[in-house]
Amino acid sequence: MLRYLQDTVNALPPGSSLDGTRYVAGGDTRHCDDDPSGPDAPVRFSDWRDIQTPAQTDFTELVSEVGDLWRSWGWQVIERDGYEKPNRFGYAPDGYVLQITASYPPTYPPSIIAASPCYPGNLRRDDIPRNPPVITRKSTTG
Repeated sequence: MLRYLQDTVNALPPGSSLDGTRYVAGGDTRHCDDDPSGPDAPVRFSDWRDIQTPAQTDFTELVSEVGDLWRSWGWQVIERDGYEKPNRFGYAPDGYVLQITASYPPTYPPSIIAASPCYPGNLRRDDIPRNPPVITRKSTTG
């Protein structure tokens, strides 16, 4: 998951970052099914972050460009109803999901959520801290 988030922020404008400091430490683990049963009921881990960008960033264009990036990785990318628009949901072949969603009011930067594939609930850990709390853009030039 961290690799997908890092690769995403690396494609954003210089000075960008993914900031998870205002969200629950360690992210969020929830059941995959609406009606889970037993300790082994599948769960997934989600990591929520605010996208920090340089001033004057066009957020509508940013959402579209991020969706295009995920599509270039071979992911299925769609815009979903029921979420602030614009939004893009990227579905990786390995079961990970990334979503970028516009914020309200529209002057606020979009947020990004990464979710793991589902796994057995008995493997759940709620004591692992989110590392790193802020993911910064790394230059891809050498």
